[in-house]
Amino acid sequence: MRVCLVTGGGGARIGGGICRVLAAKGWTVVVADQDLGAAKAVAEELRAAGATAVEMSLDVTDAGSVRNVVAATADAYGRIDALVNSAGVGLRKPGAAATPEEFDRLHAINYRGPWTCIREVVPVMLATGGGSIVNIGSVHAAGAAETFTLYAATKAALAALTRGIARDYGRQNIRCNIVHPGAVEAPGNEHLLADFVGTKQMLPAAIEPTDIGNAVAFLLSPEARSITGVELFVDAGTTAMLFEQ
Repeated sequence: MRVCLVTGGGGARIGGGICRVLAAKGWTVVVADQDLGAAKAVAEELRAAGATAVEMSLDVTDAGSVRNVVAATADAYGRIDALVNSAGVGLRKPGAAATPEEFDRLHAINYRGPWTCIREVVPVMLATGGGSIVNIGSVHAAGAAETFTLYAATKAALAALTRGIARDYGRQNIRCNIVHPGAVEAPGNEHLLADFVGTKQMLPAAIEPTDIGNAVAFLLSPEARSITGVELFVDAGTTAMLFEQ
């Protein structure tokens, strides 16, 4: 049995895509989300397809909530082999126009949240011989886009955390990597994505949540056993392009 805890796993966005791919590859998936209804819908879909999946309510900004989910998972399965930190939130505002409350919310969810989950999961992984962690970053971690300033800063910090965790625990057989998605298909962004795909990607097809899931599944797999501390861009070539104004 391989057990993976996925934060932000509910719904039709990146987290849900990750859960669907991992379940199809035989993982036992803990679908954890602040929206328990969304987590339940994904878990029920996975169970209907024959997978082992369970939904849990999780607020990554609440250390007690994280502790409870990790403990419940470890109690139920005796192990946690993988953690995917997919829960996140965005903000589009010029850097100096954001409020302290917006700054704190971004930091709490996008950076402190993954660290809190890692902090609770690592001892469980160490007790069973190791594991693998994948954080979900963003192309904004590597470049500047207008009005994404604070969001980009949290994702850049998450990339630095990834490298540090990889260094701290590599000798104890825990790997840690980060996937940076580009513009991913999601309900409601179809009209925006059409222009983006045509002008700001090298590849002509939209990125789907399962594309991110496939990258995560690879990094969690034995085939990636020698890969740790890396940043993997799944962006259809966006960060490699030189834009023309």
